Amino acid sequence: MEKAKPSSPKSAATNTQTAAKPSGTKSPTPTAQAAAKPAAPTVVNPPPLFRGTDWITFAVTTLLVFIGYYLTLAPELTLEDSGELATGSFYAGIPHPPGYPVWTIYTWLWTVLLPINNVAWRVAVGEAVGGALAAGLLALLVSRGSSLLMEGIEDLKAIAGRWESAICMVSGFVAGMLIGYNGFMWSQSVIVEVYAFSVANFMLVLLCLLRWIYAPHQRRYLYLAFIFFGLCFTNHQTLILAAMGLEVAIAVASFRMGRSLFLGNSIVYFAALVLKSLHVLTALDANGAVFIVFNIVGICSIAAYCWFAILTKETFAEYCLDAAWAGSLILLATAFGGGGFFFWILAMGALVALVKFGWETRKLGQEWLVVLGCGVCWVLGASFYFYMPLAGMTNPPMEWGYPRTVEGFIHAFTRGQYDATHPTDILHDPKRFIGQLGLLLTCSWHWSRSCSSARCTAVNGPG
Repeated sequence: MEKAKPSSPKSAATNTQTAAKPSGTKSPTPTAQAAAKPAAPTVVNPPPLFRGTDWITFAVTTLLVFIGYYLTLAPELTLEDSGELATGSFYAGIPHPPGYPVWTIYTWLWTVLLPINNVAWRVAVGEAVGGALAAGLLALLVSRGSSLLMEGIEDLKAIAGRWESAICMVSGFVAGMLIGYNGFMWSQSVIVEVYAFSVANFMLVLLCLLRWIYAPHQRRYLYLAFIFFGLCFTNHQTLILAAMGLEVAIAVASFRMGRSLFLGNSIVYFAALVLKSLHVLTALDANGAVFIVFNIVGICSIAAYCWFAILTKETFAEYCLDAAWAGSLILLATAFGGGGFFFWILAMGALVALVKFGWETRKLGQEWLVVLGCGVCWVLGASFYFYMPLAGMTNPPMEWGYPRTVEGFIHAFTRGQYDATHPTDILHDPKRFIGQLGLLLTCSWHWSRSCSSARCTAVNGPG
């Protein structure tokens, strides 16, 4: 007997209301309908998003990828960062900047809970589990996403039952195996490194985001997504670049939420420009290419806010609320940057206006509060960086940068020992950008072929 598909929250609510109406009951007259008080809308809990088929795909993919990783696991220390990362894990210390606090805690648990073999092997097992979970979580996402995609295409709605389950399982399994046995992912999941665990963490972000899109009234999953995204920032700071993609996904699911998100981006953009003009934020002065990218993102955010304000038919009171938000934060940035006492007074006045318009528009929607809560959740996840000064107080053998002091913490957090980011200026030097892109593709191709040859040699022997 075939199982029914999980329906959307709206259809579940409709079915509940239909079932609640007893058969044979006469419909009320128009007069009675007018006299009756409107019933408050009830929120029905939706059925589970992920089906048994999806979880089977997750389990099979995770298991098969982990078996492959375990059989090819590095038996000892390898090159590059392996030694200092293993030492940092064993003593729950502080590896090289930016410190990787959540990864360090995670791998330290493996050194304690797996009391066999050497320390590097135990940490590598933890990485293998993280890589296998990343592949399995992607399989879970693709399996359920394939079903949702088929439900949205008219010509594919007729496919149901076993055929649909088979298509979803195969698509999810193939996606998981592709990332699991991708050359780079495989090579980093069998040694002491940080990347596989970072990918698994980011997959949790996407899972929570999909769960919120499935039932937007259950905002706890959106908050969880931003907590995990904050943890991603502690694992590898480059993952912050995914923020714009996450914001676009949220905006597509909820136009009002997207409006508030891009408003926040726009306010941050203007506040940063103010701090730059006051010579407080000097990072943008030192790198022209970064400043160009910063301006592009800021201008696109302003355009997106204007577009979503039109789509959502924002009222005058809501515009006043948005203006109060912008005025409060920009004036606070100006006052903080040395603008003088007068700007502190103006900022306090803007905050009063913010409270006033926030109260007046409370019945129109509180998406701005949800966005604020998402920001708080991200900070909560990223606050694991404060593990570094705490760990430094125990004086572990691996304590890179001495982050127990304020100067050491800033040095570690900002990766002070590394050179600053210097993106190629595509506007003024496009030939260099094209040449670098070609070099990247060429090196990736040769590296992939080298990894394939090395795996064949390891399996079949030389010759």
